[in-house]
Amino acid sequence: MPFIGASIDGEPEGFGGKVAVSQNRPMGWRTGLPCTGSGASRARRLAWLALGAAGLALGCGGADDQSSPHLAGVDRTTHVACDLYAATGGSDSAPGSRSRPLRTAQRLVAALDRGQTGCFRDGTFTFSLLELSTPSVTLAPYQDEAVTLEGELKVLPDGVGSTIQGLKLNGASGDNQIGPRIYAHDVTLRDNEITNDHTSICVSVGRYYSSPPPRGVVIERNRIHDCGELPSTNMDHGVYIVEARDTVIRDNWIYGNTDRGVQLYPDAHGSTVTGNVIDSNGEGIVFGGTALNVSSDNLVTGNVVSNSTRGWNVYSNTPGPPASGNVLRRNCLWAGDAAPDFDSDGGVETSSPAFTSRANRVVDPLYVDRDDHDYTLSPESKCPLTREPGFPALNGAS
Repeated sequence: MPFIGASIDGEPEGFGGKVAVSQNRPMGWRTGLPCTGSGASRARRLAWLALGAAGLALGCGGADDQSSPHLAGVDRTTHVACDLYAATGGSDSAPGSRSRPLRTAQRLVAALDRGQTGCFRDGTFTFSLLELSTPSVTLAPYQDEAVTLEGELKVLPDGVGSTIQGLKLNGASGDNQIGPRIYAHDVTLRDNEITNDHTSICVSVGRYYSSPPPRGVVIERNRIHDCGELPSTNMDHGVYIVEARDTVIRDNWIYGNTDRGVQLYPDAHGSTVTGNVIDSNGEGIVFGGTALNVSSDNLVTGNVVSNSTRGWNVYSNTPGPPASGNVLRRNCLWAGDAAPDFDSDGGVETSSPAFTSRANRVVDPLYVDRDDHDYTLSPESKCPLTREPGFPALNGAS
């Protein structure tokens, strides 16, 4: 299926709703606690942070002459100053104050002016489609209240500079189960739990019709899991960078997704993928392209990429123009669940001309409790670290 520069909406300009990377073969650096971490883990984290602040490195470094990448994360998302409110017991004819909140997510979003913050009170807000088209707005929970947005969520090009943080996002009940979908520059997706109960792609970043590819999107400190139809269609991924520039994917847990954890395909340029745990996905990361397009100048560094179940932890598929500038460097790699065809070099396709691989370490990351999705690295882990990793957080939703 050719890529002709259109949205993943499956609407005009020749790009289907979901595109598989055709494969010639069948097919991080930090982790942290779930939001219910123990006091012992917190004490351990504080000790590591203190050493990091003093400039001391922990663990063992790789062979590369560069210092190990820093790893980030926070206990929970920062509280915001709210301009308008919505609550499940509110009314859409109300003014949107804290004492007289609006009722629906759609009405809250429509009422926000440029630069304002809309806060949700505790509960679940269901919709078929929610579109952000006002610049620099923020959607967040009120204080530490647990909020779920259930439905299809899009950030349209006019929503440049907007932020979605601290929420549980579940696209399973939307008009189209892909989402959130980001079409705008400088959008931040932070401290959320994102899933769709195994129905489709989760996070998608791409061009909206004839608009330019979004630039400067940041996806950080989220838990992105259980995305993608079962059994596998080879089309459903945790994070899908379709056509974008300078995307940053950092400090997330990306796990249990049917196909790729992170798909850079077919026209992702200048992406930085760092500080993530990418575990137990069908495949880990792909540098991909089509006969017409190719993803180039993407850096994957300082991640833990492990236990892919159907194929490589890292590989490429570029049948068209040659890729350049893609680098896989200083990651912790482990092919613990791989079939024999995919377990060499930590599950990395070593013969690929589409990316260079250096100074990675092949070692079992020794997660504290992988079965319970606690991806903290145990004290015995030999994955190189410069300081104790933080963990993706959200305000109470689980």
